[in-house]
Formats: sequence, structure tokens, C-alpha cells
Amino acid sequence: MQLSFSRPRPWTLLLMVVSNLLLWENVSSGNLNSNETDGDLLFTEGLFDTATRLSQDIRDLDIEFLRMYAVNEVSEKLYNKHMLEFIEDMEFVVKALTCCHNYSIKTPENLDEAQQIPFNDFPKLILSRMWGWNETSKNLLTILRSIPGMHDDVISLAQAIERKLAELFEYTQSILTLIFGPTENVDRSIFSGLEDLKASDEELRFFALCKFSYCLRVDLQTIELYFKLLQCAVNVNSNVCLSINSEDSS
Repeated sequence: MQLSFSRPRPWTLLLMVVSNLLLWENVSSGNLNSNETDGDLLFTEGLFDTATRLSQDIRDLDIEFLRMYAVNEVSEKLYNKHMLEFIEDMEFVVKALTCCHNYSIKTPENLDEAQQIPFNDFPKLILSRMWGWNETSKNLLTILRSIPGMHDDVISLAQAIERKLAELFEYTQSILTLIFGPTENVDRSIFSGLEDLKASDEELRFFALCKFSYCLRVDLQTIELYFKLLQCAVNVNSNVCLSINSEDSS
């Protein structure tokens, strides 16, 4: 889809980012409250808000997708067994996480860890995750459509996830290009394990969907955190930045 905003001037956005990073590090900088800069801030704020909302929508769809699959494709006994394992068995959760396509990219466990990430690493960290899930969602939809008797509601939700992930990927690229310019050498790895959806074993099939659902939500939450930090770097006076500072001091 085409983004309908008027694009800001790259040099003014870069100036804002540099200035606000200095403010973040408690270094004084000049006042950038010109009308031109205000327009650029509104543009980028709009992109961030839309991207974050899309990510949250995908997480909601993901929960409903797993629920719908469980209701229509999984026995009640197996569903309860797996839900208990996810809730009570940390070894089971670790096993699931190590199957995520980008587990080698350390996920920050809190705000302090996220703020230690070098600023210029954000584009690759974000784009590698977004590219991976964009491609994985396409693979998931292809596999589900190839399975005889797959419930229409399950396929419909997978389509909605795939469509919104593609849209989020586009917004993410726009945001990162505005702030950093083109990003090269992005890690292009996708989620592994979807082929188990074709297995004859019901437990293998359900576990594959549980892994997909869990890993997708973890990565989207991480991306939303990265968006907050970038949004704060672009505009230290944003509500997002104020909330981060509040969390940091609590």
C-alpha cells in the first residue's frame, strides 16, 4: 500500500535524531522547534503510531488464530496438556524458544538491556525479525491451504496475519529508511518447524503452531519496544519518551 503522508526532509530528521540522542545522554543541544521540524515530527509520530498499532493487532490475531486452530483441529485433551506445559514447565518453554528462527539475536529482557543496544544496530535487529516473519507467514498460509480439511476460519486468520505483517514490514522499512537511510546485509532467516504441520501426529502439528504463535508474539513485543526507543530518539518530548523515562526511574 502507498503511504499517504508527505515525506519529511531527511536532513531535518537526522538533525532531530542526533539532537535528541544528545539530550538522552544529558548533553545540551539547540532548540529545534521550527514549523518545519514540527511537521517532520508529526509525520514520523504517525508512522510509529501506525506501526505499533499494526503490531498489536497482529498479536491479537495470533492469539485468536491459535485458539481457532485448537478448537477445530486439536482434541481437548491435547490442548489442555500443551497449555499446562507452557504455563508450568520452563524447560518446555525454553525448548520452544530455541526453535524460533532468530533466537541467536538476543532479546532484551528489560528496558535497561534494550537501552544498551548501539543505536545503529536497530535497523538490522528490527528488519531481520520483520523480514523473517513476513516470509514465515507466507509459508504458513501455503502449508495450511495444502492440508485437506483445514478449517476455513483458521486459513482466514492466517491470511489476516500475513496481510498485516506485510503492511507492518512496509511501515517499518519507511521508518528505518527515514532515520537511518538504506539498510544492507540484513540477516534473512525464517522460522523453522512449520513442516511439522503436515505430520500425521496430532501433537507434532499442534506443537508447531504453539511455537509459531509464541515466537511471533515475543518478536512483535520486542519490535514494539524498539519502536518506543527509536520514537524517543526522534522526539524526546513525545508521550512515549516520557513513559520510558518514567519506567526507567521507577
